[in-house]
Amino acid sequence: MRPDAASCVPTGKRISCFVFTMGPSLGREHRLRRRRDIARAFREGQHVEAKLFAFRILQKAEPTPRLLVVAGRRLGGAVARNRVKRAIREGFRLHKELFAHLDVVVMPRPDAARLRPGELSARLVEEFREVVHGQGNPAHQRGVRTEKGRA
Repeated sequence: MRPDAASCVPTGKRISCFVFTMGPSLGREHRLRRRRDIARAFREGQHVEAKLFAFRILQKAEPTPRLLVVAGRRLGGAVARNRVKRAIREGFRLHKELFAHLDVVVMPRPDAARLRPGELSARLVEEFREVVHGQGNPAHQRGVRTEKGRA
């Protein structure tokens, strides 16, 4: 049965129906997929770097956040890269409201592959909040590089 399908069961004279939904999921609408959208995010998006991630962040009018994860071979083998990508998508899925009105490209650094998936999801959200919303230590105290190149 599809997760968003309805199931109807006869109970005496009545029919009871239940609708199954996935809840907060990361569907196609939350993925940055088209070549022109990806190129625009890289061309026009603000480049911000943190300890474990580099971000390209593009403001947009539409409230639906979209994500692209770029995991190069520097992270390790296919298993390590896929584990990191899954953890990043999970952190994004659980905190979609934080990414509203944004197209976000996440480029994890090699050190990210050393963390467990749960820790990696939490660090993604923590570092994103720091670089975008200015919470936490200022960039120059954390050693984080900004668009200009130096902290």
